[in-house]
Formats: sequence, structure tokens, C-alpha cells
Amino acid sequence: MIKTGFLRMPLAFLLATVLFFSPCRAFGNGRTEIFVSSPWLFMVARFIGGVNIEVKPIRYWNGEGAVVSRIQRQKIPPGAVIIALDSMEAESIGIKKDRYPNLSLLYGQAPFDRDREDLQYCDPSVLPFIAQRMLTILSRLDPGSYTYYQRRLSEFQTRLDSTVLVGRQLLKGYPVFDLSGGFSSLLSAAGCVLLPGDEKRTVSWERGEDPEGLQGAVEDAVKRKIPVIMDGSTPKLIRTALKANKNVLILGWPGEDQDLLIFFHDQFLILWNRLAPLREERQAGK
Repeated sequence: MIKTGFLRMPLAFLLATVLFFSPCRAFGNGRTEIFVSSPWLFMVARFIGGVNIEVKPIRYWNGEGAVVSRIQRQKIPPGAVIIALDSMEAESIGIKKDRYPNLSLLYGQAPFDRDREDLQYCDPSVLPFIAQRMLTILSRLDPGSYTYYQRRLSEFQTRLDSTVLVGRQLLKGYPVFDLSGGFSSLLSAAGCVLLPGDEKRTVSWERGEDPEGLQGAVEDAVKRKIPVIMDGSTPKLIRTALKANKNVLILGWPGEDQDLLIFFHDQFLILWNRLAPLREERQAGK
């Protein structure tokens, strides 16, 4: 009996260890649980993964558009499949390869300024490359579904192109007073004329300098019926200075149940509606 018990204990321990450190669900056997490091990667992974995966964001936006922890690191099993933008992002939330062997990175080091990542994820020229990296990771984890993920990537690119085309049809040539931290690249792709157009002036506002100049420029844009926009990554000092101004349009970030490309399309429609007085004024002047 002693001998049998001695043999059973290591076997049970080994089985428990294998289950603990293995992925939460094997690819190819229903929806696989995957953790991602940011809300933007959540959007991309959910689109490319489609019906094959269940994506859980470790961090997400709060009601004010700031990124906050959604899942505590201690609650993520060491065997979980985790995807992060790069090693720096993973380490910033306490995810390290030695503890999480199933960690996958899109890049060794992100090829863009991570302090302005919202701008990159909203950039139609950058997004397809991020989606391609996501396809590579998912296909490596689940090689039998490569064709499915490839179709999803193709749909992503086609719909992104169509969304930008709609934006250009609605907004091309119209001015927008852009104080956003993330939507500038999307608005540029839609052909908007971005104001104020003076980078030095904008930087000074970000530092809290020349508040009177900021208020005056915003009031002038409003008088000219030009939309003034901010978003969750607008520099804090600018947001604080203008938070009580009801004429400033504050754009949010997509909800967890919202399709990323539909969200982009909706932002174009919001701006198009806000531009209605300016369109009417231009038509009346013809």
C-alpha cells in the first residue's frame, strides 16, 4: 500500500501540473479562451479569431476613455494563452514569459510610439499590419484554421477600405478642429482638413500654456461652425480646460460588444451630422 501510494502521488501531481500549465482550451475543440493585453488588441483579435476564440481583455477603457485593469494578473492561469503588442507592454501588466509560457507577442518591440498607440490603432495604413500579425499568431496556435483566419483578415481589409471610402465621401475637404489624441489619422484618411494646423501651438496647450489662446481658438471654430473634437487620449490639461464646453464633441472608444469597423463608420456619421450647419452654409453661399 505504501508503495502504491508513493507512485500515485507523483502521478496525480504531474497530471495537475500539466492541466494547470496547458492552454485553457485546445484549439480546434470549440471556442478557445485567449487573453489580450489591451482593448485595441481585443478588437483586432476578436475580429480575426471570429467564432473560433473567446477573447478576454486584461485591460479596457473606463467611462472616461482611460485604459484600466479589467482582469488582475493573479487571476490569469499560468497556462493561459496571452497575446500582447510587445514585451514592454506585456511586462507593464506583469506578464512575463517565464511565468506565462503561452505568451505571444506581435512584435519584439512595437515599431511605433507606444505613448500614442491610439493614433496607430486608428490609422488605416497601420491597422492591416497589426491584423496580419494577429493572423500569424492565431495560425501558429491553430494551424488547422489558417484558411479561416485568412478569410477573416481579407474581410477586415476589405471592410476597412470601404469604411475609409465612406468617410471620404462624407467628410473630404471639411475642416475639423482636432484636439483628439487618437482620431487624427482616421480623419486624415477621410480627407478632413485638420485644424489648428500649428503643432507648436498645440504642444503648448498640452502643457497647459496659453489657456486663453486655446479657449479663443475653440470659440472661433465654433462660430465658424467647425466641429471641435476630443477623445479619451486627448491630453489631460486640454480635456480639463474644455470639459465644461458643451460645443466640444467628445468621441468615445468602442464598447466590448461593438465591431471595430462599424465603430469607425459611426464616428464618421457623428462628424457628418455635426457638420450639417457648415454644409448648409456652404450650399446657401453657392
